[in-house]
Amino acid sequence: MLTDTDKDLVRQCMNALRDGIAGFRTRRPQLEMVAAVANTLACCRKEPNEGGGGRGEHIAVIEAGTGTGKSFGALVPALVMARTLGKRLVVSSSTVALQHQYAEKDAPMLQSLLPLDFSFAVAKGRRRYACTARLMAAGTAAGQQDLLSDESRDEHSGLQGQVHSASPAATEATLRRQRRIVVGLAESFEAGRWNGDRDELAVPVADDLWAGLTTDRQGCSGNRCPDFARCPFHAARQRAKEADLVIANHDLVLSALDMEAGSVLPPASETFYVFDEAHSLSAKVVEHFAARHALRGARDWVQGATDAVRDTVLALRLDDGLLRDARDQARCIDEALGELYRLIHATRAFEMKRARRFRSGELPEWVLRHGGVLHSSASELQKTFAVLREAVLQRAPIEGSLATQVLSALGFFAAKLDNLVETWRLVLAEDVEGEAPVARWIELHDGTASSSDYLVCASPISGSDKLRHLLWNRASGVILMSATLTSCGTFDLFLQQSGLSVYAAVQFLRVESPFDYRSNARLVIPAMRTDPGDARRHTDEVVERMPGLVQTLGTLVLFASGKQMREVYALLPEDLRRCTLMQGTMPKMEMLSRHRAAIDSGERSVLFGLQSFSEGVDLPREYCTHVVCAKLPFSVPDSPLEEARREWIESQGRSPFIDITVPETAVRLKQQLGRLIRTDEDHGTATILDRRLVSRRWGRLLMRGLPDFELVVEPARGCAASGSRG
Repeated sequence: MLTDTDKDLVRQCMNALRDGIAGFRTRRPQLEMVAAVANTLACCRKEPNEGGGGRGEHIAVIEAGTGTGKSFGALVPALVMARTLGKRLVVSSSTVALQHQYAEKDAPMLQSLLPLDFSFAVAKGRRRYACTARLMAAGTAAGQQDLLSDESRDEHSGLQGQVHSASPAATEATLRRQRRIVVGLAESFEAGRWNGDRDELAVPVADDLWAGLTTDRQGCSGNRCPDFARCPFHAARQRAKEADLVIANHDLVLSALDMEAGSVLPPASETFYVFDEAHSLSAKVVEHFAARHALRGARDWVQGATDAVRDTVLALRLDDGLLRDARDQARCIDEALGELYRLIHATRAFEMKRARRFRSGELPEWVLRHGGVLHSSASELQKTFAVLREAVLQRAPIEGSLATQVLSALGFFAAKLDNLVETWRLVLAEDVEGEAPVARWIELHDGTASSSDYLVCASPISGSDKLRHLLWNRASGVILMSATLTSCGTFDLFLQQSGLSVYAAVQFLRVESPFDYRSNARLVIPAMRTDPGDARRHTDEVVERMPGLVQTLGTLVLFASGKQMREVYALLPEDLRRCTLMQGTMPKMEMLSRHRAAIDSGERSVLFGLQSFSEGVDLPREYCTHVVCAKLPFSVPDSPLEEARREWIESQGRSPFIDITVPETAVRLKQQLGRLIRTDEDHGTATILDRRLVSRRWGRLLMRGLPDFELVVEPARGCAASGSRG
């Protein structure tokens, strides 16, 4: 229950923001959100309830329109309630950009203005930090190689083991430049000018170079490492353990929830969570718990794994029995992989279709037999690696850098082994009655006729069950917020995807954007002659209309498929193509930077992008005054995962199109239109080159919940223009 003291402290905090931030206004929508967050967290769960049965009063689902000020609207009351109730607070975002905003702007501002003290820290994955042992070894090797003659360089390839060159044919100049970078990083770290965090480098380091300077969980010796006292990752983890507010991301939170409680983030039962961009949480769960591996590819690395075991046993003089066990287990794995490849290839089922799904999850006898052997043998090899790793860790204080190198080599194969075991655990597991099943399929992997491979794939079709077990039934309190949590005017889709529909007391709030959409934006449905169902003719008409649509400085054109985007770009008039930046031709951030620079200099600029440009892209004022949607953003219907979802929904007597496809498309369309009005000063037009929005019955469902733009439907076949949504 929210006390008068809590209410008074929240009011003091909001007044402090108003007094300390120029132009800050406490709008009613934000105050409604503040009250909802405070009241929900006041009903926090006292004990974890992993068996379920709770009513969900500790969870709030809040849709807050653009401009609401949802970050402060959630953080202020959450910080107050966490302090009052002795909880830790974790705020999680779906993107790195949003995580940086919380860490570099929002949290420091609140820390300086609020009348309550709190500390905060950023939590990131291990690979965002340099491994001190590997960095120092690479720096030493690089410095030594620069002193060697050309002849002796050929005999000293230590750096190339640490620094993963872009290709075997890398020139000496490239290698010399890489060595200088590594030496510079090592010196900066030693001098305290750099703390080992990749995101704090003044000049970005290429992925292939960084891979040799970092490590993963399997390659880390933890507190047994001689360099543990100056390990950047463990220092950051310690700061996170001590902080009142931890700024994380969805992937890290999911990893932490699936590990030992408190190992990465505070235990869920002691934590309040605020999930920003929560609409993506269920999809993140599906992606996080999916697994796949290649058959031929696995045979290659399994041989490498036994070589790594041999080298480790010889280098550290360990028990020969470990090598014998590893070889026996690897032989069984190799035979099972070979048989699976042979039997799959013999089906000739991939000549017309690249992916073949096991319908209703029913596996053939030969998959069960060889998959069972593979899973069992891989699990045994996993145990051998665990014993070997522990033996290396015991020697770490004595062996120093040798142990680090050995762990790194073993860790590379241990991670692949973990993935192999997890893939077959998912493939062979029996689906639980009443829960969403696992999708199982095989894909043809790209390659030449002689080197083609097959991927064995498995994925949960929904994140709902995982979220219930890992989060809703364990967390002390949860706030879920986004500008796109409703679809077709209701929260139904989000509740279904997140597994929250079983809780009767979840709190809901929908606060509208303070922007005057009706006065500042129009939604135009042109009188298209073609339907997207006729892809060729529709693409031709999109090309034909494009010059007339690009009349302002900043235009964003969003496509539902990469194929159509590339076709339209190729057919544009030369003058329009010169000022158009297309996704895939350069990094996303470079595209946005070039676009802004062109607008700033008074030149016209057009962005061609896919659905990823509908989220996390902020182009206020003249940077974007026209959003063009080439067609309604329906998902690709023939992926194995989508097929399995449709099959499951149909088995329940429901319509996949009405229950899933249309609501999900509505969310994506809402995100696309949300790129247009980002501030009070914005104005512009959104054009949808897809008549189905007004000609099909389900189009009315898509229209529900869209921003309240002035609607202009151009007349077709003599019909009068429509100015309202009727």
